[in-house]
Amino acid sequence: MLFRIDQVCFPPGIAYSRAELRYYLQHQNSFSSIAETDAHRIAGFCIGQLHARADQCFGHIITIDVLPDARGQGVGRLLLNAIEARFRVNAAISVRLEVAVDNLGAQAFYREMGYGQAGKITNYYAGKLDALVLQKQLMGDG
Repeated sequence: MLFRIDQVCFPPGIAYSRAELRYYLQHQNSFSSIAETDAHRIAGFCIGQLHARADQCFGHIITIDVLPDARGQGVGRLLLNAIEARFRVNAAISVRLEVAVDNLGAQAFYREMGYGQAGKITNYYAGKLDALVLQKQLMGDG
């Protein structure tokens, strides 16, 4: 089901393959959050992963997917807050993510959630589309 949602939320070249999504869902340093509707249907999900470097912990948002009919209802905010809370519990000092340069809606959402641009990756998606790297401080001065 999550694979189908990812395929709806992102175009080819950005959406994950089944194998990639399975890898992130099963990775020992990953965790996910799922949002359900009142009718017990999945409205969206988010996957985060912890990384350690030089005795510090950092979070990385792998994906956040909200079905089109659930957008604008606070689902993305709930999912992102849940993953950020898990990062904080694990002492992550910051969180990063990548977003396509042409995904203006997602960029506006992340900026509203406190993320700022930390860089840009050329040809990140399918070797053709650039990504902005966005970051948010969670704690500490890292």
